[in-house]
Amino acid sequence: MLVFTSCGPSSEDLTNQGKKKLSENKFKEAISLFDAAIKENASNMDAYNSRGYAHMALEEYSKANSDFSKAIDIYVETEEDVPNAYRFYYNRGNVKRFQNDNKGAVIDYTQAIQLDATIYDIYLNRGLANAEVEGFTASVQDFDKAIDLANGSDKRIFLHKARILMLSKQFDLAIASLDKAIALDPNYGEAYYYKALSLSGKVGKADEKVCKMLAMSESLGYAEASAALAKYCN
Repeated sequence: MLVFTSCGPSSEDLTNQGKKKLSENKFKEAISLFDAAIKENASNMDAYNSRGYAHMALEEYSKANSDFSKAIDIYVETEEDVPNAYRFYYNRGNVKRFQNDNKGAVIDYTQAIQLDATIYDIYLNRGLANAEVEGFTASVQDFDKAIDLANGSDKRIFLHKARILMLSKQFDLAIASLDKAIALDPNYGEAYYYKALSLSGKVGKADEKVCKMLAMSESLGYAEASAALAKYCN
C-alpha cells in the first residue's frame, strides 16, 4: 500500500509569506502567518521580529516589545552570525521611544549601532531619544553622524536637527539646517514652517519675512502653518 503525504510550508516559507503581507500593509494577515511560522519553529528570530513590526504598525506596542525581546533573547542564546541582527534592537528601541521610554530606547539604539554602525536611521532615532536623555549636544552629534552616513541626502535629519537647535536657541544654525532640507526638497512645507519659527525666535516677532515663510508652508499643505498665520500675521 502506498501512503501519500503532503508537507506543509516551512517556517521560513510562512515567514516570507507574512513579509509579503507586511509589504501590502495587511498587518493582521501577516501576524497570522508569523504565528504559524513560530508554531513550526519556536526559534525563528525573523518571524518574531517581523511579527513585532506588524504589531508596532497596529500600535500594539506591548505585543511588539515582547516579540522583539523574544527575537533578542534567541539571538543572544545562539552563537550564530545572524545577518542584520541590529534590527531586533533597533525595532525595540523604536517601540520604547513610542512608549516614551527614551532611556531604554537609547540603550537599544546603542546596542544596534554596536552590531552595525553604518545604518543612519539608527543615529537619527537615537538623536530624537537623546534629546530627552543625554541632552541637546548628544542629540545633535547623532544627527550629524546620520547626515554623514546618509551623505546629506535625507531631508528629515536636517529638520530634526534644526528643531533641537531651536530648543537650545541656536536659531542661525537651525535656519542653516532647514535651508539644507529645503534645498533637498523645495516643497517641504514642514521645513518652511520651522524656518518661520526660527526666524521669529531670532528677531523676537513675526515680521514680514516670517509671515511670508508661514504662507509658503501653508501653500505647500502644512496644516500647522494656517493656525500660525491666523494668530500672528492677520
